[in-house]
Amino acid sequence: MDGRRLTLGAGESFGEIALLRNVPRTATVRALTDVELCALERDDFVAAVTGHAPSTDAADAVIAVRLASLRPQVNSI
Repeated sequence: MDGRRLTLGAGESFGEIALLRNVPRTATVRALTDVELCALERDDFVAAVTGHAPSTDAADAVIAVRLASLRPQVNSI
């Protein structure tokens, strides 16, 4: 994110853009405190999200917001 800081709270996620669009990651994540991290393999994540239309819509909405914050001129990947 070009040195910008984004603070995530409990239950929030990151990495969905790379997983759903099969593109390089758009950010580096660093924890400032101890965290418990749950990781999913790409195939498992994609199957879970794309197998349910409301989940796909929600994921697309999150991706659009995050990409817009990275580069306002980018609408989608």
